[in-house]
Amino acid sequence: MRKVKFIINPIAGFRRDKQFVIERLQKLSTEFDAAIEITSCRGDAKNIASAAVREGFDIAVAVGGDGTVNEVASGLVGSGTALGIIPLGSGNGLARSVGIPMNTEDAIRVICNSHRRRIDVGRAGHRNFFVVTGVGFDAAVGKLFDETSMRGPLPYFYLGIKQLMSYQPREVQLRFDGQTLTLTPFLVTVANTCQYGNGAMIAPHALCDDGQLDICVVTDSNKMNILRHVPSLFNGTIDQRSLIQYYQSTDIVIEGDAPLIFHVDGEPDSVNGTLNISILPQALQVIAPVQ
Repeated sequence: MRKVKFIINPIAGFRRDKQFVIERLQKLSTEFDAAIEITSCRGDAKNIASAAVREGFDIAVAVGGDGTVNEVASGLVGSGTALGIIPLGSGNGLARSVGIPMNTEDAIRVICNSHRRRIDVGRAGHRNFFVVTGVGFDAAVGKLFDETSMRGPLPYFYLGIKQLMSYQPREVQLRFDGQTLTLTPFLVTVANTCQYGNGAMIAPHALCDDGQLDICVVTDSNKMNILRHVPSLFNGTIDQRSLIQYYQSTDIVIEGDAPLIFHVDGEPDSVNGTLNISILPQALQVIAPVQ
């Protein structure tokens, strides 16, 4: 039987009581040699996933949001253990991008089918990312969201509006493929997948298995103009607006004043002035629906 480790973040999503998930796993996963572990602190999911690799598990399943997925996936990069996802978070960006259902039972059935696909892994500074990384407005919102106990798309949207009213862009240099752009951007997002999460498609043509990273640059910081283009994020037409410029590369450098705040899959971090971004092609196996 396939060995499957379920790694549950107890504070992900709206429901803090995860007994409902545990009961469904026990009911629907009878074909697995299954083990369940519950995380207790930040970094725990990555450590459990790394241990699952050493212990010969076939699949390690992140039960939570993009932060949990990032940790579990980071423990699996370059290994033969595949990532499974039961999405319970606010955005669920990677799950949506590879077609994993938002319904728990349906997501478990995807894991039961055990179809593997390989995807690229982004590297930003000392962190892995699987959805997006970047600096500017989205990193500032990610920092606010991380500092609050509120979860879900509505609190995220509220914090985004709050941050928009006070956000002041900072000058950075963006370097890739021999080009150097000096900008004061509203945001610079580097995308491995097409969306942030919740269907907000910042890079509609990005593919997570093409060996390329999509660079999305917004230099217009006019607040009303930004708000006017929000619907384009959700209907997949943001790339048709003059608001945003796109580039592709495999190696990117963003330089700014220290510290430079960035995020990986919505989780905030910082570096002292220089953020190096690169890609590891096909470095992660993911359990996903057949395309």
